[in-house]
Amino acid sequence: MKSTFKKLKGSKIALEVTVEPQDFQKYWDSAYERAVSNVSIKGFRPGAAPKELADNAINKALVMENAVNDAVRFTLNKITDENSWTMIDKPKVEVVSENSPLEKSGFKYTAELVLYPEITLPDYKKIAAKIREEKHEVAVTAEEISQSLEWLRKSRAPLVLVARPARKGDVVEVDFEADGKPATDKFELGEGKFIPGFEENIENKKGGDEFSFTIKAPNDYWKEEMRGKDIAFKVKLKSVFEMNAPEANDEFAKTLGKFENLEDLKKNINEGLKAEKENKEADRIKVKILEGICEGTKADLPEIFIEKTLDGLVEELRKTIEGAGKKAEDARGDLRKAAERRVLANIVIHEIAKQEHLEPSKEEVEEESKFHAGETKGLDVSRFYDYIYGILINKKVFELLQK
Repeated sequence: MKSTFKKLKGSKIALEVTVEPQDFQKYWDSAYERAVSNVSIKGFRPGAAPKELADNAINKALVMENAVNDAVRFTLNKITDENSWTMIDKPKVEVVSENSPLEKSGFKYTAELVLYPEITLPDYKKIAAKIREEKHEVAVTAEEISQSLEWLRKSRAPLVLVARPARKGDVVEVDFEADGKPATDKFELGEGKFIPGFEENIENKKGGDEFSFTIKAPNDYWKEEMRGKDIAFKVKLKSVFEMNAPEANDEFAKTLGKFENLEDLKKNINEGLKAEKENKEADRIKVKILEGICEGTKADLPEIFIEKTLDGLVEELRKTIEGAGKKAEDARGDLRKAAERRVLANIVIHEIAKQEHLEPSKEEVEEESKFHAGETKGLDVSRFYDYIYGILINKKVFELLQK
């Protein structure tokens, strides 16, 4: 057997293989023996018919086809093993011989292989150490504690239906149409939940009032296609509720749990907010470390990885994309860069795990799976294992990088 190859873009290999007649003979003999052993001739047990009768009964073209398939399969396996290649897609094979493989020239085939990419990592530990130095110390302000306390007061406030005009701080229930699209909502006036101007047009209206108005969307409005455009609203104010929030004192604190007084509650709020900020800062550093490593990584990403990741991104964002008035499939071009970044990040994480020997044990996978049973509905056993394995790989790699 002789083979030559050249590397193509996208982690592909163009391979050309020649299987010489003396090498091909064993594949022919094996396929021929299988065919003969399966011949059924009346009066003879399978495989016991005279050779001449069996030879006449078998389909030689089918034997040749099976021999060629065997030759391709075994020689491809040998070549990939010798080169330490890992195929990630079915190879595209084409037999290019014009003569019988048993003749002097043997037979040739070409194959296009898609391989797991070769990857060259930068000094990832050095990059991680430098970025960790940028970590910010977190602190909670008195204003943030006050805002959280205010939210707790409002969440415990009874709502009283009133007949007076609506004002800031009231809770209103409305049916409305925006450019003909109907919706219903219940919210506090003054929260700034809606497009600027919407809540102001509801103030001073009473329950049962129906009215219309037009608002020009800001130039930085989140719906890109609506920026700077006039939006026509039709509103029915169904109900107005006065919110009677309890006073923030020791008695209020006791109603929320095992707090002795208001200061005890504020201390708990402070601890919760600080933990949340610390987690966000840790996540920020984690993302920055991975971005830094990816930036210095050399890898030729396979198109099949990018396309599969694009499929996943489109499904993840389908509701958001369609909510903005676009077709999900039309967003593939806009999402391609994000897909490429995600593919590269996954490859980087797995390469670091490989180099650092961070592969999870069977026991670790079984233990971790207990915490994710509800997230894997519909997955078969092998995909469930891969899902948990991936979670553990990520954990182990970032534990290493954040030391």
